[in-house]
Amino acid sequence: MTSLVFSAVPARAEIVLRDAIGREVRLEAPARRIVTNESLLLYSLALLDPDPVAIIVGWAAPRRIDSGIYDAFRRRFPAIDVIPEVGSVVPANVSLEAILSTAPDLFVVSLWDPGWDMIAEQLGIMGVPVIFLDSPDRAGHGPAEATAFSIGLLGNAIGRTDEARAFGDFVTSRYRVVADRLATVTARPTVLIDVHAGTLCCYTPGSGNRMTQYLELAGGHSIGADAASGYDGQLGPEFVLQANPDVYIGTGSPHLSMQGGLVIGGGIAADTAQKSLRDVTSRNLLGSLSAVQNGRAFGISHQLTISALNVLAFECFAKWLHPEALAEVDPERTLAEINERFLAIKLEGTFWTGLGGAASAP
Repeated sequence: MTSLVFSAVPARAEIVLRDAIGREVRLEAPARRIVTNESLLLYSLALLDPDPVAIIVGWAAPRRIDSGIYDAFRRRFPAIDVIPEVGSVVPANVSLEAILSTAPDLFVVSLWDPGWDMIAEQLGIMGVPVIFLDSPDRAGHGPAEATAFSIGLLGNAIGRTDEARAFGDFVTSRYRVVADRLATVTARPTVLIDVHAGTLCCYTPGSGNRMTQYLELAGGHSIGADAASGYDGQLGPEFVLQANPDVYIGTGSPHLSMQGGLVIGGGIAADTAQKSLRDVTSRNLLGSLSAVQNGRAFGISHQLTISALNVLAFECFAKWLHPEALAEVDPERTLAEINERFLAIKLEGTFWTGLGGAASAP
């Protein structure tokens, strides 16, 4: 009798992804050594993995992260301080050698730019797959769908499919609640979004910006979208005064304290944030606006508007614009649920405020 000998060959569970620009990307295994051009990817990873810092082996511009939130990550994950700074936010300044020196198994680009195509091709030749989480081609998709897609793509790439699906469903449901409440509301207050408030009035998102999308879905209209057709633009004082918006929303961050800007975000006390908003809106032309004089002026963390946590900014916008129709919508409760169910660390500080004492985060 002939004995049969079977050799044990490990099964390969290849991961096949379709990224935001339609490229098919194959990973031999879930990515555990990520390099990214956007340090705010940390927030997305923290929604999916209990140790997000361990997955990042290189990133660009970590100073973009809210300093209070960075400190919260550091307290739990001290290794954050030794993540090497490689690559660049923009493709023109990228060093392939620096990226390859970290031995990555995935390079993640948050937003497509023509310059990334050649870099993606070169990294692919070197055996490093690249995925794009967003692109202009997806501009027609709403922010809820865009967030669910990018989180889903990232979750699939790191082997956290269930976690990604759960957060995507959560975000979609929160956007849907607001849409349902506003279905019969016809009023659309005009809004000035003043980015990095207090530094230079008034830098604002344009019609092609996700922040403008949030505002439109929240039942308002950005005056900046009328003047800036692209991603962003600068509004002149005369334009702002003539538009005289119904509502003012400034974005800010802890680091703006050095520039006299809106101080809000991780580790910031509620009274500090509110005083900062009062100071910002009392200067230059802002104090002349009806929105400020009527107490309809608010401040929000810029990080919320440009990260996977955008649902919080969206709920705040909707609540500020239509407080009666959205009496049941509570951004504080939404943040508490995100802290409890999803994030690897808890966001603590003041992430939104108002001249009239609008609710701030725990």
